[in-house]
Amino acid sequence: MLSPDNTSYDDGARIRHITDLPEKVTLSPEQSADKPQRSSAGWTPASRRRIVAERRLAADYARQAREWLAEAASQLADESAAVRLAAVHAVALFADEDPTHRQACIDILCAVLRAAHAPGPDSDDRRSSEQWRAWRADRACRHAVLGALTGHLRADAAISWGGCDLDFTDVVFDSSASVADSADGGTADFADAGLSAEVSFAGAEFTASVSFAGAQFAGATVSFAGVRFAAGDVSFAGANFAAGEVSFAGARFAGAKVNFAGATFSGARVNLRGAEFAGGEVSFAGAEFADGRVSFYCRFTGGAVGFLGSRFTGGTVGFLDAEFTGGAVSFPDAEFSGSAVSFVGAEFGGGEVSFVGAQFAGAIVSFAGAKFARGMVSFIGADFTAGVVRFPWADFSGSEVRFAGANFDGAQVAFDRAKFGGGEVDFTSAHFSRGLVDLSGALAWSVPPSFDAWTTAPASLRLPARYEQA
Repeated sequence: MLSPDNTSYDDGARIRHITDLPEKVTLSPEQSADKPQRSSAGWTPASRRRIVAERRLAADYARQAREWLAEAASQLADESAAVRLAAVHAVALFADEDPTHRQACIDILCAVLRAAHAPGPDSDDRRSSEQWRAWRADRACRHAVLGALTGHLRADAAISWGGCDLDFTDVVFDSSASVADSADGGTADFADAGLSAEVSFAGAEFTASVSFAGAQFAGATVSFAGVRFAAGDVSFAGANFAAGEVSFAGARFAGAKVNFAGATFSGARVNLRGAEFAGGEVSFAGAEFADGRVSFYCRFTGGAVGFLGSRFTGGTVGFLDAEFTGGAVSFPDAEFSGSAVSFVGAEFGGGEVSFVGAQFAGAIVSFAGAKFARGMVSFIGADFTAGVVRFPWADFSGSEVRFAGANFDGAQVAFDRAKFGGGEVDFTSAHFSRGLVDLSGALAWSVPPSFDAWTTAPASLRLPARYEQA
C-alpha cells in the first residue's frame, strides 16, 4: 500500500529508521558536574567515575555509529528510490554533525558513484517502462550524492569537507543530454572546490561539460590520470594550483573546449605526461606560471592551443618532447620573465606557431632540438630584452621563420647548429641594440635570411662567416 506521496508504508518505516542518527556523546549533569581535579593524592573517586563514564559512553557511541553506517550503506543499495535518497541525505547530515566519522561517510557516498549505474533506456522505451523508472531513480540518487559532495567542497560551504579524501576512480559523469527529461542539470560542477587531501578521478569519464573553475588545489594530491573528457566544455578557469601534486598523465581531451584561462600555477607540481588534446580548443589565456613545475609532455592534434597573455614569471614549465600537429599554437603577448621554459625536442608540424608580441624579459627559454616542419614560426614584434633564448639543433626545415619587427635589446639569442631550409627567414625591420643574436653557428640556409639594407651589420648580431648579404 502506498502513502499519498507514493512511498510505501514499509519504505516510510525504513526512511524514519535511517534518518534517526546516533545520539551524540553527552554526560548527565551528575556526571559532568565535577571536572577532574588533580589533588596531592592523585585523582579523586569522582573524577575516576567521570572518566569511566566518558569512556563507556564513547565506546557505546562508536558501536552505534558503526552499526548505523553499515545500515546506511545497505540502504544506499536498496531497491526503493525513496529509501536511497533518504539514506544519501542522512549520511551527509551525519558527516556534518560528526567530524570523527566524516571520512567514513564520504567513503560510503563515493562508493555509490563508483558502483555500476543503471543502463540508460532505449530511445523508443516508454517513459512509464520499468527500465526508464530504474534509470531515473538511479540517476537521482547518484546526482544527490554528487551534489552533497561538491556542495561541501565550495568556499562558501557552511561545513567544509575539503580536507577529506575523495575517491572517484572510474566514475562515469554522464548527463545523457540526448535523453529527454534527464534527471540532472547537465554539468558536473566542482567550481570553487577546495581540494587539500587525496582526490582521485583516475580512469573517470566525463561525457558532458565539467567545471573546476576557481577550484583551489592547495596541498592536495589529485589524480586525473587516464581520465577521458569526451565532449562538452572542461573548465579550470581561475583555478589555483598552489601546492601539492596534480596529475593528468594519460588523460584524453577529445573534441572538448578546455579552458585554463586565468589559472595560477603557484607552487604545485602539475603533470600532463602522455595526455592528449585532440581536435578541440585549449586556452591558457592570462594564466600565470609563478612557481612549481608544470610538465606538458603531451600531444596536441588539430584544434588550437593558446597562451594569450600568459605570464611565465617563476618555476619550471616544460614542453619536453611535446607534439603539436595540424593546428595552431600561439603565445601572443605572453611574458617570459622569470621561469625556465623548455621546448626541448618539441615537434611543431603542419600548423602555425606564434610568439607574436611575446616578451622575453628574464626567463631561460630553450628550443633545443625542436622541429618546426611545414608551417610558419612567427616572432613578429616580439621583445627580447633580457634572459636567454636558445635554438640549438632546432630544425626549421620547410617552415617560414619570421622575426620581422622584433626588438633585440638585451637578451642572448643563439641558433647553434640550427637548420633553416625550404622557407623564408625574415628579420626585416628587426631592431638590434644590445645583447647578442648569434646566427654564426647555424648549419645551413637554403634561402639566406632577409635583413634591412645595412652598410654595416649591428654589433649585437653575429652572422655565419659564409653568409653574404644580398
